[in-house]
Amino acid sequence: MQIRVSKLKMRDAVKLTASAADKRGTIPILSNILLEAEDNLLRLTATNLEVGISTVVDCSVEKEGRTTVNANKATKLFSSLTGNEITLEAGDSKLIVRSANSRFSLATLPPDEFPEIELPENFTVKLPSEEIDRALKKVSYAASTDEARYILTGVLLRSLGDRLHAVATDGHRLALYEVFVPSEEFSAILPKKSLSELKKVLREGEEVDFVEMNNKLFLRSGDTIMWTSLIEGEYPDYLSVIPESNPISFVADREELLSALKEVSIIFDKEEVRAVVFNLNENSLTLNTKKLEGEYSEEAEVTIPVEYSGEPFTISFNIVHMIESISSFDASSIKFQMSEPLSPVLITSDEEIQLKNVVMPMKI
Repeated sequence: MQIRVSKLKMRDAVKLTASAADKRGTIPILSNILLEAEDNLLRLTATNLEVGISTVVDCSVEKEGRTTVNANKATKLFSSLTGNEITLEAGDSKLIVRSANSRFSLATLPPDEFPEIELPENFTVKLPSEEIDRALKKVSYAASTDEARYILTGVLLRSLGDRLHAVATDGHRLALYEVFVPSEEFSAILPKKSLSELKKVLREGEEVDFVEMNNKLFLRSGDTIMWTSLIEGEYPDYLSVIPESNPISFVADREELLSALKEVSIIFDKEEVRAVVFNLNENSLTLNTKKLEGEYSEEAEVTIPVEYSGEPFTISFNIVHMIESISSFDASSIKFQMSEPLSPVLITSDEEIQLKNVVMPMKI
């Protein structure tokens, strides 16, 4: 293999793909980037078997071929080289890198040891990159951190034919974001840790294609394809959790309510289970928190105006869950819809109809 390529393009491509390489080094080839030169294109691919990234850059191919190079060393090298163009030449288990005034020789591993990745030719869903980024960002906070409930540690992407749902839940709260887009029906549970890699391939202003294949979800943005292994299993029936009969409701200024919640949470230590009591009266909401420690107690109370005209009503929540749920909205006002003190609460906004949050109350 022998090519000439832009230093900047090579630097960016190596940095992008290297993020998917294995950092542990237990299987040496997975710590390497696969380089494949053909038809004046250089394809770079890296994977740790859970996630992978493949991208291409334009280059001048003087001799086609394949090799692999350590991702960490390549990242450092191509970030420090000077000059506008570099030459890569592979042979005798070495990759020779030349720039204007530099020459480096890096050890390589046989490309045949690199895992074979079947990349899809056809993609079934197309979305603006900002839309898929927003959908995942809006719901991922609600995913579980309990490995004993492994399915719930992921984020569900489900196509219903005419719409796409992004869903996360830990059993105590649920977030659903809905995008209206036609596609083939599918259901895929993405590991939460793969979302940070996914965001690296999203480019503002571009569309993203994706498809489920061989228990992987593949996403294509421009010249880059990213994939992640999926969590196997059946996701809970999340639609049945969303309450439909909610005779009690109030509307609050989102920032004002969020500020009040943060104020009354000051008395708690981080490791505590923190409960906040919502006391609703006509056009007002009073938040109460209380901390008992031996013979001593601490309390906090904040009252804010809300749109409410019903009978007095009291309900309690985990304050962290409530803060995270409200923070997922961008709207100026949010609506709480409830039925009983221990029944699920639906949080929505007329300004942000794609997002629905459900929070379970606490019994205190």
